Amino acid sequence: MRDRTPEAAEARLNRLLNYILETAVDVLGFDGVTVSARHDERLSTVATTDQRLVAVDEAQYAANEGPCLAVLDPHDPITVADTSQLGDQWRFFADTAVHVGVVSSLSVHVPVEIDDIAASVNFYARRPFPIEQPKITLAEGFARQVAESMLALEEHRSTAALANHLAEAMKSRAAIEQAKGILIAEHDVDADQAFTMLVQLSQRSNTKLRDVAARIVADRTGKPPQTWDEPQ
Repeated sequence: MRDRTPEAAEARLNRLLNYILETAVDVLGFDGVTVSARHDERLSTVATTDQRLVAVDEAQYAANEGPCLAVLDPHDPITVADTSQLGDQWRFFADTAVHVGVVSSLSVHVPVEIDDIAASVNFYARRPFPIEQPKITLAEGFARQVAESMLALEEHRSTAALANHLAEAMKSRAAIEQAKGILIAEHDVDADQAFTMLVQLSQRSNTKLRDVAARIVADRTGKPPQTWDEPQ
């Protein structure tokens, strides 16, 4: 009998999204891809092939503008040939993209027919990347596959909860990567040593690793530490 628990459904959705996104990168030639989702007006990145690209999505969420948001609702695909040449349009998106090395992007609407859920697939390239109609057509095909992977779950309403769980996991990993980057810069250590430092801080303070990472990021940036919803 097929396992119908929420955990099994989440694992199946995760595997499907990862397979689709990795295949899309291989076929289209972009350097990475993300899936943005909106549920009850909450915005989050629920899947990515490159954790560093989450910052580009989150810059758009923070500013409430950018290509990944514009195509959440039915909209023609949006291409950006050179993020450094956007001028005042989508300034926060452009600045963050330039900072992480993203030059070109393509955002495509995901035609998912689930109440209260909207999604987009966002392709990013770290070099000037010609985005012509054949690539856009292929990208739209992958967006349909993302929609179908969500619809394939037995319980449509569970998809919203799964999106939330996936988003929380993504945020946790993003905070840890940010904290590692801070420790690497401050202590002149490599990534493995920075992670070991985080683990040691977590053990000494009897605090979850993700919360230790969030506090480090908050201390250095002056922003309130990230909070996470615990799974029900």
